[in-house]
Amino acid sequence: MDSHTSQENQLLNVAFSLHSNPGAYALLLGAGVSAPSGIPTAWGVLEDLVIRAADLAGATPADPMAWYQDSYGAAPTYEGVLEHIAPTQIERQRLLRGYFEQDAEDVDTGRKLPTPAHRAIARLVRSEAVKVIVTLNFDHLIEQAIRAEGIEPTIVATPADIDGMAPLHTLDCCVIHLHGDYLNPTSMLNTFTELEAYHPSTQRLLQRILEDYGLIIAGWSATYDPALREAIAEHYPNRFTLTWFEPASPSEKATRLRILKKGIHVVQDADTGFGGLADGVTALATRRARHPLTIPVAVETAKRELSGRTVAIGLHDTLHRELDTLHRLPEFHLTNYNERGVYESKLARVEEATRLPAALIAALAYWGDATTDRWWLDEMPRFATRADGDGSVALLSLRVVSGTILFYTAGVAAVAAQRFDLLTRLFALKRPDRHRGGYETLSAGLDAERTYEEARNTRTRIFDVVAPLMASSLSLGEEPLEEAWQQFEILRLAVTILTEPRFTELAGEYKKFDRALAVAEEEVQSGNSEAQRIRAGAWTDRDRVLGDIGRLAPIGYPHILTADFRDEHRRYRSVTANYLIHDLRAEGTAHPLVTSGLFADVDHALIAIEAVNAMLGGIGRGQAWGRARNSTGFIPSQIWIDSEQTPQERTHRD
Repeated sequence: MDSHTSQENQLLNVAFSLHSNPGAYALLLGAGVSAPSGIPTAWGVLEDLVIRAADLAGATPADPMAWYQDSYGAAPTYEGVLEHIAPTQIERQRLLRGYFEQDAEDVDTGRKLPTPAHRAIARLVRSEAVKVIVTLNFDHLIEQAIRAEGIEPTIVATPADIDGMAPLHTLDCCVIHLHGDYLNPTSMLNTFTELEAYHPSTQRLLQRILEDYGLIIAGWSATYDPALREAIAEHYPNRFTLTWFEPASPSEKATRLRILKKGIHVVQDADTGFGGLADGVTALATRRARHPLTIPVAVETAKRELSGRTVAIGLHDTLHRELDTLHRLPEFHLTNYNERGVYESKLARVEEATRLPAALIAALAYWGDATTDRWWLDEMPRFATRADGDGSVALLSLRVVSGTILFYTAGVAAVAAQRFDLLTRLFALKRPDRHRGGYETLSAGLDAERTYEEARNTRTRIFDVVAPLMASSLSLGEEPLEEAWQQFEILRLAVTILTEPRFTELAGEYKKFDRALAVAEEEVQSGNSEAQRIRAGAWTDRDRVLGDIGRLAPIGYPHILTADFRDEHRRYRSVTANYLIHDLRAEGTAHPLVTSGLFADVDHALIAIEAVNAMLGGIGRGQAWGRARNSTGFIPSQIWIDSEQTPQERTHRD
């Protein structure tokens, strides 16, 4: 796993913790969170105040801090320095505001505004993922960002505020200025002496937070805060994972503290880290997602149980529990199927809810047997039937989306394992035919493109959803997975053609013209000039009938690669279909597709696959030549039908 992937996984785990345990984590924000806005650091403010005091005294010292101590007999503090340069409270407030609030120049330059980190944190507050924020900064940027989300935070900046505050868990949001804020100069802590110990009330509140909440730290070096370091070291429990955002090399003290508390270092700045967390929590809430480790663990458990000597009763119960949960999904039982603008969000939740059952079925289809097949096969038609009622077809068909994902997962896994007996039973499953009455096979009815007809990326969506799930569940490489996928699609379409009532008649016509073509070929070889005209006519008639056969199935735009075979007709064909045809001709009745019962007649199977191949080739050729007309004149020799991309373009996209 590369470092980028590792960082993403760490961030996803933290996002899931925030989503699953709302309000259980507190944030600790240092100067690095506010610095990008143009707010000076606490030390920078104090140093500038001391320089102003020196100016008033007519001095220009090389070391302003040392000069102040020598001149006044005490180390510089905010309160002490302000007394010298701003004697009244109003003057002090006005002076400090200049450091932390916008003036006209700041407005023009966009400085001293909440940063992306502040805005992301505010989103976490709005989603109720975070309620307690401990900031070491004197500014109020985090409060501004939270108020922009329509939430009024409780602000704690002095020991007196702490003594009168309500219990933390009862507050919607509490911002604690641990080192004070600029509106209360007497509360502002910055020097080593000031930071060696906190007021007893502050210490008690800090201890309570550290004992009761997890901690996410950003923008804090830990170098100049001995009291805070000691408090974390002493009171932070191991039951929460400490997360520390730091884009550069952490300080020695920060590293030592993080290792002591078994925390994780996420190499990101506050803007990126909190932005990723807010996006992650939003996505998890929208999709109602499970923890990312749930599916791999479930699949590994399934594999272990399937490899045992006894019936995997635990796996049976887990699968049925997950399928029952999926059946009860609210999106399958809407009270209003006419609601507008909700389809994409509900679709995302359906896809997410289907992932774990699909992963279990993939494992069972790949490593299972006839006994375990019975655990889930009968569920397929139930998920393949849309809801009853009036309204949006897309909303009524949300259950069918789930059924299509399960159907493709099971089918591709069966092909990958060469379990064609299972594929035969899968293709034989039926559901009510709402258009023609009676029943239709799932292989004909679960057309991925039509299932997603109102979604974004309708042609590629089923592959984009199912392929990553199968790759992680079955540990299949990219090429084996795509080969199995293409075989599944071709076999699905061929079986659909074979079950159509008109097929037998059309197959008879095809054979007649095929024999005529063979005879004409022999005549041409013998030098009969008239035979060339007869051959051309037989070829045309045979291809016409082949097209009629191909149109018996809803070909659509499946995930299949077509290629220009550069014969005399410049035909595009599926490489996978060509291999199937070659192997089926060579092995005949001994081919696994025949011995499994999927195909009862080799000749009919060959005709059906040839018809599918011709239709796919026609689509691929049209797409390839269309690109030449619409762009640079380049005609690609290979093209994926669903995405209309060349293999090189698709690799670059991935």
